[in-house]
Amino acid sequence: MKKDEVLSEWDESQTKLEDRKQAKKLIWRTRFSIGFTVIRTLLLLLLAYVLYVFTLEVFYSMSGKQAAFDRMATTLVETRTPGITIEKQGIARDAAITPFLTQQSTYSVYRQVGDWKVSAGEVTVKKRLFGKVQYHLDEQKKYLDDEFTDNFPVSPDLLGKTSDAKEQSGFSLTEQLANVEDGFVAQVKVGVKNGMTPEKLRQLLTKYDLEINQMAVYSGEITNYDVSYSQAGQFTFISPLILRPAHEYDEENRLSSWRFSLTDKQSLAEAEKQLVQDLDWLTGHGSYYGRKVDQKRMEYLEENGIQVIGAVVTGPVREMEKLEQEEQLYQFQLGGIEVWNWSK
Repeated sequence: MKKDEVLSEWDESQTKLEDRKQAKKLIWRTRFSIGFTVIRTLLLLLLAYVLYVFTLEVFYSMSGKQAAFDRMATTLVETRTPGITIEKQGIARDAAITPFLTQQSTYSVYRQVGDWKVSAGEVTVKKRLFGKVQYHLDEQKKYLDDEFTDNFPVSPDLLGKTSDAKEQSGFSLTEQLANVEDGFVAQVKVGVKNGMTPEKLRQLLTKYDLEINQMAVYSGEITNYDVSYSQAGQFTFISPLILRPAHEYDEENRLSSWRFSLTDKQSLAEAEKQLVQDLDWLTGHGSYYGRKVDQKRMEYLEENGIQVIGAVVTGPVREMEKLEQEEQLYQFQLGGIEVWNWSK
C-alpha cells in the first residue's frame, strides 16, 4: 500500500471519529436544552396553578359565596333531619373550593340530650359547578339497631282518617326507661295523634320539665303531592319538614345569631316566621335535590298555615316517661340517654 493511500485512510477515519464526538455533544446539548425547557415550562405551569388556586380561594372567601354555601348547607340539613343540629361555633370544617369550582364543606353535627351536645358525626355538603347541592350524613350511631329514624307518623286527621287511640307500634317508652335510675337525661321523638298548631303543641308540653328541640311539620305530603312514604298498620310515615329554632343572617348570609329551642312562645313564633323564609331562600338561591318538593311545601304552608305532627324533645328520664300518659302523644322513639346535665 502506498504512503499517500495510508494517510488518506487515516485522515478519513479521524474525521469520522471527530464528527461522531461533535454529534454526541450536539445531541446532549439538545437534550439538556429540551429538558431545561420542559422543567421551566412545568415550573411556570405550577406557578400559574398556585396563583390561580390562591386567587380563587381569596375571591371565594371575600365574595361571600362561602357564607351563602354555609347557610344553604345548614338549612338543608336541619330542616330535614330530626334530632340533628349542626355545630355553629366555627361553622364549616375543611371548607374548600376546588380548581374545577366544586364547593365542599364538612360540618360537625350533634344531638341535644339534656344540656349535653352529644357528638353525632359529621355531614359533608358538596356542589359541583353545574350540579346540585347534595349532602352525606356520616352519623355516629351508639347502637347498631338504633330506632331513631327520620320518619314521623302523619296524624290521621290530616289524611282524612280517624285514629285508633289505643293502637301503638314500636317499643313502649316507659318499658325502655323503667330500669334507668334518676340522674339521667334523654332525647325522645314523639308523634301527635291530631295535627295541631306549633303553639298548641308547645302549650301541651309546657307542663313537663323538658326542652323542645324541633317540631315535625306537615306540609301537604301525600294529600297535595306525591312523596315517598311507608306504612305500618294504620300508620303512614313520611320524612317531614323540620321546624327548627330561629337563625338570623346578615345581608351577606353570615350567621349572626340563633336560638337553641322552641320551648318559649317568642322563640317558637320566630321559628314559624322563619320557616317559610327559609324555604323561599332555599328555592330562590340554589339548585338542590328536593327543590320542587319545597316549592310545593311553601305553597301549601302559605295557604294552610303550619300544622305539626310531632316533636323532638329532651329532659330528665322521669319526665320523658310521663309523656306516654299524654292522650295526644304516641309513637315514641328514644334518641339517646346521658348522665345528668340539666339546668332548666
